[in-house]
Amino acid sequence: MKIFSLLLLSFLPLSALAQSCDPSTDADIPVFEEAKTAFLRTDYRAFANLVDDYIPTMDAQFKGLFGPLDAFEPQGYDRCRTILQRREEPAFYQEIVLYFPKGSAVPLALHLTAAEVDGEIRMLEFTYNTSISTVLDKLR
Repeated sequence: MKIFSLLLLSFLPLSALAQSCDPSTDADIPVFEEAKTAFLRTDYRAFANLVDDYIPTMDAQFKGLFGPLDAFEPQGYDRCRTILQRREEPAFYQEIVLYFPKGSAVPLALHLTAAEVDGEIRMLEFTYNTSISTVLDKLR
């Protein structure tokens, strides 16, 4: 039975195996999980690639958008925690995730926004800040 389970797991996509920012729920959205994992790994280019269709000047803005993160926490993050999942019918989605920098007590809050477009859930925008109030102001 263990061998069968291992074989089955080997055919699942990596994103399906690990939810980076617990808790995991039935309402998890794959594009959000992929984005949260990239952010946790400080792979901001992979993160940006998930939203660049809706921010056509992403390449030009990349350094301005993600450069401050290198200054804020150059050592990356220990962990993250999803603290809000908001689903609005018929097709609007939001999440807030806290990222805990290595060696710091001040978490970074990340707000993700997505919508179902042409049958696929796509990230539309994001914002981050060390002030949770600033991020909460972005909730719609």
